[in-house]
Amino acid sequence: MSELDLGLKVGARRLLWSMGFSTRLDVELRGDPKPAQSGSKNARGAGREWAGPETFTDLDVLGVLLTPNYRLTTAIADCKSGRRDKPTARMFWARGVADLFGADQIMLVREHDVNDATRQLSSRLGITVLPSADLALMQQLHGSAQPDPSDPLGLLFDREAASENLAAFHSLDSRLNSLMEYRQFDYWIYEHHRNPIQLVAHLKEAGKHLDPRNPIHLALFLDLAWLYLLALVRVTEHLRGAFLRDPDRGLQEYLFGGATQLREKEETAALLRTVAPTGSPDLDHLPAYYSNMRELVARLLRRPNEIQEGLRYAEVASALMAAKKRIPLGDVFGRNFDPVAAKLVADVCGFLVASAGLSPSFRAQARAYLLGEPLPGVNRQEKSIVGQAPASPVSKQLHREEQHDQSEPKTKDDVGDGTTDDRPSKSPNSSTAPGSTKDETTLLDERVILADQHQLDLRISEPKPPNG
Repeated sequence: MSELDLGLKVGARRLLWSMGFSTRLDVELRGDPKPAQSGSKNARGAGREWAGPETFTDLDVLGVLLTPNYRLTTAIADCKSGRRDKPTARMFWARGVADLFGADQIMLVREHDVNDATRQLSSRLGITVLPSADLALMQQLHGSAQPDPSDPLGLLFDREAASENLAAFHSLDSRLNSLMEYRQFDYWIYEHHRNPIQLVAHLKEAGKHLDPRNPIHLALFLDLAWLYLLALVRVTEHLRGAFLRDPDRGLQEYLFGGATQLREKEETAALLRTVAPTGSPDLDHLPAYYSNMRELVARLLRRPNEIQEGLRYAEVASALMAAKKRIPLGDVFGRNFDPVAAKLVADVCGFLVASAGLSPSFRAQARAYLLGEPLPGVNRQEKSIVGQAPASPVSKQLHREEQHDQSEPKTKDDVGDGTTDDRPSKSPNSSTAPGSTKDETTLLDERVILADQHQLDLRISEPKPPNG
């Protein structure tokens, strides 16, 4: 794959990464396809063939950042290397694209210098103008070092590696076309509240054609986990705005686009139950995996400081897998690795596997990359295929995190609310007795991922009093 502007795109990505963003290249925005009846000869016009939905434009680089006050901030970069480009006119175009997408920050990145008129428009239109020399200075201001070819993170900022990563998804089985169309296009034009259900539906439809032994399929799965985590960030942003005391109701209203739409769905389901034949399965307006989704959202609400790193970890894990580099994230980030953030991404992966009916191997492979866990069947006294020893710093740091949680005073939401918390269970009926030979990572997994194992009936909206 060859693209003249790709060098500038990875340069803008490196700048955004140094600013704390998680990034994505080449996000295409397009219109909805015409209804089937509109494809008739008369609708197309004489001698004119309809070629599907029309493209609005594309975002060369997208950056997403969750701020400390839990506001999702987006930045876009428009990158052009040719001398024929008219940067002054492009400034107005970029402003319009930002308004269409809802971006908060805009960068105009150019290979060559720009004229004074373009610079004068910068403050008026709220656009950062970055010729290549200014881009290099901005990278230095934010402490962005030159990419090291031996550094696994360099894959994100290397032109050839980025090109191969983008091309890796272009030659997949045609039976995955619907999923790829959704990932590349529809996800970005759907109303945000539709994506938590739509992504699972598309993944479930394509699930039988996905093979966890195929590294590109695994890279695709990790990329979809990035998209789903981003969708859930918007959910949690909504809940924090008005529904912290009743997240269950807030989540339902969000999924259906508001209180009115939710009530319509509830009434429709109730009406259908009255006319359903005897013995029919119970009709519910909520998806079968709703309780697991609710648990996952609750966990994200309790961990706002780790979500941003989780987005970055999912991005890196997908890029490494697409490049067929089997390196756990603990080795990639070294001392800066946050195992709690990686655990959140692993939770998202586990949810997608359970909800879409995928092979459990997807979850095991994802956890191997994210948490350095050995794959099933690998001798724990040996290193796994991803090169991580079983006694990893990840499990030790997770244990320290859980000990810290135990020392925190509990609130009413921590006791008897029916949700899982990221703390070891103190129940005397725990299935793990003292002296158990289970390894530390397995114990932590059993305590944190109760919803994935269907061991807990969640009741977020109906708190129970503490026992005793």
